[in-house]
Formats: sequence, C-alpha cells, structure tokens
Amino acid sequence: RSSTANTADVKFSVEGETIHAHRLILKLAAQTLAYLCEDVDEDTAIPILGVRSPIFQGVLRFAYGDVVPEEVWTTKSGTTNNTERILTSPSMELLDAANRFGVVGLKILAETKVAETDIFISTASDLILYADAKNCPLLKERVVDYFVVHAEEIRKHPSFQKVKESACILDELMEALLSKRILRSFSLGDNDVDYDTMGVNLLRRKLDERALDVDGSREMLIQRLEVWDRKKAVEALLAGTKKEAN
Repeated sequence: RSSTANTADVKFSVEGETIHAHRLILKLAAQTLAYLCEDVDEDTAIPILGVRSPIFQGVLRFAYGDVVPEEVWTTKSGTTNNTERILTSPSMELLDAANRFGVVGLKILAETKVAETDIFISTASDLILYADAKNCPLLKERVVDYFVVHAEEIRKHPSFQKVKESACILDELMEALLSKRILRSFSLGDNDVDYDTMGVNLLRRKLDERALDVDGSREMLIQRLEVWDRKKAVEALLAGTKKEAN
C-alpha cells in the first residue's frame, strides 16, 4: 500500500480502480469532490462516472501539488462517439473534469492548452458552445478570434448548425466579424479600468492581483472588477471625509 492509501480517509472508484485521497486536501483544492465525500464513511468507495482513471488521477495530482504529469496530457481515450468528440483530447478531458470537480487552477491551465491546440474548422462550433456553457471565457475568446479568420469555412461545416440555434452566440460572432475586434493583452497602468477592451488573460491577471475569483464567464470577471473598483472608491471617499473631519 502507498503512503497515500495508508493515511487516506476517502476513496473513489473509477473504471474499476480504487483511488485514495484526503478530505482536507479536497476541501482546499477540489471543493466539488469534497462535497461528494460528505456523509460517506471511509470504507465506502465513491463511484466516479464519465471520467477515465488517468484523467481523474491527473485532477487529484493537481489538487495535491498544482502539477499534472506530462503523460496525462498525452494519454488518448480512443473514443470515437461523435457526441463526445470534442472531449477526446486529454486537454479537453482534463478541462471538463476540472470544471466538474471544482479545481479552478487546472481548469484554467487545461483551458489554455485547449485554446492553443484544439481549435480547428471541425471543432470550432462545438468548442464555442462548450466554452459558453461551461464558463470558459479564454477558450470562447480564442474561438471567436478563429471564427473571424475562418468564418466562411466554419459556417459551411455541418457542426455550425448547432451554433445557429443560439441567437446570443450568433450575435457575438457576427459582432466580432464586423468589428474586427482586438482585445488587449497589456494594461495601460494602475488606473486602467477599460475592461471591455481587455482580453481574458489580462482580466484574470487583474483579478488575481486583487485576490478575487478568476473563474467564470467574461461578464462575471468584468463585474467582479467593477464591484471591487466601486468598493475602493467608496473606501477612499470615506477615508477622505474622516480625515477632513479630524
């Protein structure tokens, strides 16, 4: 038995394999998994469905040490089911699992990898629908940028029919196509609050600097920054009023 198995207080069953973990670690780094463990005794294995064992173990490895072994990023599933085809790359599987189990750091890391390697004519439509549904704003941003360049080819692909069913996404794509938008990756200074022109990576960087949550849709990220700005403005006003009163 491994040292983890000897000290673990929770176990999962994934594809017939028993995987051990510690509730405290899960509470800190994988809150959805921790929730699954509530009211479950140490001898009961919690079944995890819809995730391959190497992917689930990769999620746990990240929860424990912020690292996913390189071999996990390259382990192929061999799935050919068309309804699941966008989830067949390891990066996409890790993104989906990290989102499902509440491991935000891994979600963003996997999202970045998917955005860099998995966007093609054949996958763009499925990916933008997925990104919109799962609050993956960086992936959505990159797919929209890709659409601006490859709009004609993507619109001819059969998968685009599903995009046509979403008026909101169609509007976003058409607006991006007509405006030729360019989102900034750099800040204009400490007082830069023009969030609508910022790319997702820059928005997340500003949120991280303020110790705010970096997960969520683009709209949610901007809203958090605006709320923080208003709070700081009120605090500065109150501090100035108090100083004058003294």
